[in-house]
Amino acid sequence: MPLINTGAPAFRPRKTLNTEWSTFRKGLNLLLRPTELGRDEYAQGDNIMLIGSGVPTGRWGTSTYFNANATGVIRGFGTYVNTASLTNELFALTDEGYLSKKSGASYSRLNGISYPSGSEVRSEQLGGKTYFVSEDGPLATYDGTGLTVYATLSAPTGLTATNLSGATGSYIWSWRVTTLSPGGGETTGSTAIELPELPQDLSKTMVRINWVAPSAATIAGYQIYRGLPGDETFLSGVGASITAFTDVGSTPSETKPSPLTNTTGGVTSRFITKYNDRLIMVDAKDRNKLLISGRYPNQGKFSWIDGGGYAYIDPDSGTDITGIAVQPGGYKGEIIVYKDFSHYAVILNTFTKDILSVLDPTYSSVSTSLGCSSSDTIQIVENDIFYFGRKGLYVTGYEPNFLNIIRTNEISARIRPYLDDLGNSDYNNACALYVNNKYLLSFPDRREMIVYDRERGCFAGIWKLPFGVNKMLRYVDGTGTERWVIGSSESNQVYTFETSTNSDNGTTITKTIRTNKEAFTSWTELKIVELFYILFRNITGTVNINIFLEDRNGLTSTVKTFQITGAATSGQMGFGANLWGGSLWGNSRGTPVSGSDEFTRWGNLFKSGRLVQIEVSCTDANSNFELLGINFTAKSQGVGSLSSSQRV
Repeated sequence: MPLINTGAPAFRPRKTLNTEWSTFRKGLNLLLRPTELGRDEYAQGDNIMLIGSGVPTGRWGTSTYFNANATGVIRGFGTYVNTASLTNELFALTDEGYLSKKSGASYSRLNGISYPSGSEVRSEQLGGKTYFVSEDGPLATYDGTGLTVYATLSAPTGLTATNLSGATGSYIWSWRVTTLSPGGGETTGSTAIELPELPQDLSKTMVRINWVAPSAATIAGYQIYRGLPGDETFLSGVGASITAFTDVGSTPSETKPSPLTNTTGGVTSRFITKYNDRLIMVDAKDRNKLLISGRYPNQGKFSWIDGGGYAYIDPDSGTDITGIAVQPGGYKGEIIVYKDFSHYAVILNTFTKDILSVLDPTYSSVSTSLGCSSSDTIQIVENDIFYFGRKGLYVTGYEPNFLNIIRTNEISARIRPYLDDLGNSDYNNACALYVNNKYLLSFPDRREMIVYDRERGCFAGIWKLPFGVNKMLRYVDGTGTERWVIGSSESNQVYTFETSTNSDNGTTITKTIRTNKEAFTSWTELKIVELFYILFRNITGTVNINIFLEDRNGLTSTVKTFQITGAATSGQMGFGANLWGGSLWGNSRGTPVSGSDEFTRWGNLFKSGRLVQIEVSCTDANSNFELLGINFTAKSQGVGSLSSSQRV
């Protein structure tokens, strides 16, 4: 007879599953589906940034800084820093066509130049002057007192030469005269005047040179060149009010001939950057021509005589230069030149001709497939260059352990789905700013920014603003306060990001973070989701929490919704309800929070589901939060617990 154990088996409860979100340091990931994300990533991050070890919180707010002109939208910024007088000035250009200088909450206009509506301006300071460039206007400089425009001048005319001494000989000598501009430019030489039958040694004679001044509003002076016909070199200079010169035979320069190009109008260019004590530009009339100025104090001159030069970058390739930057951290000092689908490293070599050191730029390709679509997205980020192009957001820098090898790498992989939705205008109009270890990439037509957190190596979120931002600048004002200046693409308003502001100039900032879809240990089983815990810090206003659960039929629904009311910035509301779990945290009359700034909210669900997801948001004015952690407990319902309708 068989023996049968009739005793009840011991009860072994299913093991409790525990899932915890303790950091979000990997940030926003749009490349993967919410079910594929880790707990340290999130599926949605509207107006979110990360602090500390990866704590999500709301972004900075914005405040009006000043009005630039009376009408138009912001088309460019510039600054002037005077270390002697400790004055820092900020300039802006709008469609009104004039440069304006910040004056309190308003502006004062800089006269001397006007631009057509829609023109953009960029600037760089060097040698005590700020240089403003545009493809629609001449080069202009600001020296702390006023604006000087490089108006294009013409050379003097009607030269005559008279032998006052009567000394004769068998030589023919020739003279040319050039006009100088206030900005430091110089015209080409006038038509030469030749005087025959002169002695070889002109110190034995005296020749009077006269000319007719060109018609111009402002002339800085004239320079006289003398030599054998076709080989005139610099002899002397005179002031703007003088139209005659007496040559008594002084020895002219051996190395400075009459200029071959007219530099009085300066350079028209879409771009400008500083390379040590030189200025680098791109000729707006020849958009593959990189212009390199002479060294200070000849930074406004681009002739090889003045130590400058030029290089054609991949000429006749069908694409124009779209941006320039100087690679930091190298020993060769490469200038990086960007096109739409390529970029190049330019090295400034020199060679010696006679006693002249002549600039000889050379370039090599960094990439023939990756480029920059908008110059305003180029930002120096520590020892690298960040830039945005039609293939995404990339970084150019030196290969680790190889100081002479420049490489480029993508950093936008996790936001590719967002970039796939961009249009041509988004690529062309994008701009960027690097502040506080964050690279802010703005798309003004969408009124949005993508934020890359370099400190944590992730994308923090998508920032949505009530206005488009098409120009950004980091600026230190006269008090030594750093300002993160942003220009509107929709008005003449200039704003600043403010860490202490919780609105966009009074407009509510809606902040939302949505976690991954968590399957606990396995996506093949249903779970009974039992308890939840959520840990916050520094809540102001009202925070909304939604818990989503996918049920056994694959349908997602909201299984829990609640609010947490924190300390009101206006002092009109307290810390939630009168009683929080049994401890008095605040009251309906608005007593401020006291005690610890970290607190837990918890509750029970006991809902059956496969995937759980949490959303935290602020939709009320002046509301914000810091999300420190989330925890869920659950028990598996075992193998085969999924819906029978899904069974095949």
